[in-house]
Amino acid sequence: MQHGQEITFPGEADEAPDTVTGDIVFVLQQKDHPKFKRKGEDLFYEHTLSLSEVLCGFKFVIAHLDGRQLLIKSNPGEVVKPGTYFVTCREYRRDSLQGGS
Repeated sequence: MQHGQEITFPGEADEAPDTVTGDIVFVLQQKDHPKFKRKGEDLFYEHTLSLSEVLCGFKFVIAHLDGRQLLIKSNPGEVVKPGTYFVTCREYRRDSLQGGS
């Protein structure tokens, strides 16, 4: 979902006798977050590692926006290079919205 995208629910507005029922239209407004950043359809979390974590391995927990706790870790002894991304899971929830676009 993109900032400014409209989600339309046709014919779902208030009903009244002898009137045509209108549509409900939601316009998404994305807010900035101090830890999470959205790039396209992906959600990124930036975390700074210490030198010992980079060289010896690390483990930390991210509190996701929906309240889940996600464990992010590297293999012991695996050196993490600058700019490395760790993918935790691939979740697509497009089917959770029943409206059109």
